[in-house]
Amino acid sequence: MSFLKKMFGKKDPIDEMRQLEAQQSWAELLSAAKRIDRSELSEELQAEIAAWETEAGDALATINFEEGGWAQKSGNLLRAREDYQLAIDQARSGELRERVKQTLAALDRGELPPEAAVADDGPAVHAGCSSNCTTATGPAVDPHDMDLDEETRLELLLATMPAVLAERYLAAGPEFRQAWLAAQDGDEAEALALLNQVPDAERNALFLFERGALMARSGQNKKAHQDLQAALTVEPDLFPAFDTLVDVLVATGRIDELEKSLKQNLAAERFVGYCWARLAELHAQRRELELALAAGLKAVDEGMIDQGLFSLCAQLLEQAERFDEAETLLMRIPGGGCGGGVHPLLAEFWLRRGQNFDQALESFKGAMRQERDNPRWLLRISQVYLAKGWRKEAAEQVERLMQQKDLPEQIRAEVKLVADQLQQS
Repeated sequence: MSFLKKMFGKKDPIDEMRQLEAQQSWAELLSAAKRIDRSELSEELQAEIAAWETEAGDALATINFEEGGWAQKSGNLLRAREDYQLAIDQARSGELRERVKQTLAALDRGELPPEAAVADDGPAVHAGCSSNCTTATGPAVDPHDMDLDEETRLELLLATMPAVLAERYLAAGPEFRQAWLAAQDGDEAEALALLNQVPDAERNALFLFERGALMARSGQNKKAHQDLQAALTVEPDLFPAFDTLVDVLVATGRIDELEKSLKQNLAAERFVGYCWARLAELHAQRRELELALAAGLKAVDEGMIDQGLFSLCAQLLEQAERFDEAETLLMRIPGGGCGGGVHPLLAEFWLRRGQNFDQALESFKGAMRQERDNPRWLLRISQVYLAKGWRKEAAEQVERLMQQKDLPEQIRAEVKLVADQLQQS
């Protein structure tokens, strides 16, 4: 253990990690774990560190998952997507990672984060739904908890993949398939051990991608970058490898390299819509709004269906006073809730424009039925009431809001504005 003392000073790093675990200092714990050369540790200590990493990774992922949900509810869809993607990268358990992936996919389809109300005597259903609505919640079916053979379990897990790519996983050798299943279970150490057993002849682009993705999830970004870049050198059209490489470049702050890579793939006419969408995000983060809008609209023209992209472009169009185009784009986002109607983002646009108050009100009420704890929708309802001249009803909602604790600062400022307007007239 002398090498550890040289690296960390007099304090034993294992004791330090135990203290960090007890303090629930998850980020520091993961950082400490990365600094340890485990080749000189006993198997027991290696297992203990792996358990700490799993606990810390899942804890951080849960925090980012929750923050992403709040960002999505607050309309900050770009931030929500970043939080969800970060949670996917941090999650160690397959169940948590899959849950976040499904939420991110739902965001991209334009759906609100699901919140279920559970009746005392029945299954979970969406609050406000009639008995004819299909429940979107309930116990998740996790394939590795079922008594299934390997091939059936693979088919279930691969069901969301494009068919051509899924067939390649099914046709892979046993070591690779078992490694992939271990990765889906969140057992990254086992997955890497099994990948090391894959014969050299089978170490193709798919192998390099999966190993790179595992490295990325464990924070080994340098090795992840090498594997993912190698996968794309062998197979430039392997989109999952490129998507993961983009996330690695973002995580490591290699933004210039990311921009260059996006533009190179555009020149090669690969992943065109995706590349324009990611360029739009880059430009928006730099406050290069004209470039962000131009890139975003090109992504839309290429057929990208993404609520965050639509929202970004609509916001930029609205700022440019291109109101008809903004409205048309927001109309493409599917309505929220089981009752249909327009999406709350479109309803908010109408509210700002002083249009279609009745439709906007129904949209906000539907959103509130799904998200009872989100003050945003109660605020929007009060604003519609005020705009319609229903002062008593507006005042009742504002009073309810002012009684709530821990309101986000932006929401609190808007509540105060409505209250001031009510007092002035």
